[in-house]
Amino acid sequence: MSKKQDRIDIINKIEAAAALYKQNLVGKRFMYVFDDRYIEVIYKAENFRHLTGVDTKLSAKQFYDYARKGKLSASQIGFSPTHPYALCTRKVKHIKEVAVMAMSECFMLEDIKTDTMTYKFGTTDLELTLCLNKELDANGTEKSECFVVQSLRDEDCFSKSSDVFTVTHIFARPNDVKEYTELLFMDKTANISGLHTEVLAKLHADLIK
Repeated sequence: MSKKQDRIDIINKIEAAAALYKQNLVGKRFMYVFDDRYIEVIYKAENFRHLTGVDTKLSAKQFYDYARKGKLSASQIGFSPTHPYALCTRKVKHIKEVAVMAMSECFMLEDIKTDTMTYKFGTTDLELTLCLNKELDANGTEKSECFVVQSLRDEDCFSKSSDVFTVTHIFARPNDVKEYTELLFMDKTANISGLHTEVLAKLHADLIK
């Protein structure tokens, strides 16, 4: 396969992944409950580019906008020793799976240490890991209480984390709604009535009933 065809092939996959990313993740907030704790996670449009692993001069916003509109071109992306085609192919395949993992059985890893970065949390289904941190401004102050997906790693990362927990509940809500309105996943050994009061306070009354 030629390099140009490689790029065309990966573009088709990126655009399909971008459509799923927008449909299922962007504009929503997710709450993961584990170990009698919880974290809230958002999937931002500008993080999509990094998750694909491709080399590009497009800004994060441009890349996502072009991808979701089906307007990426072969000249706008590339591959290199730090952005190899094989890794990009695996990452893009996983992005399609992220929407499923965001709302299904998974594990929560804590304090993941890689060669270049430390992530406070990460969700994994054993094959891929979404690494999470809070966004900081130029002064190092947290921008919000939510964690954002900063990296997609093609590995389970268990050995790189300090602890692992079973996620017992996953809730979701639109960003413009104050209470969580959807129960996406609940472990078969768990229930809602036994959740911590702080979690219950974030749920819509219909979920508690």
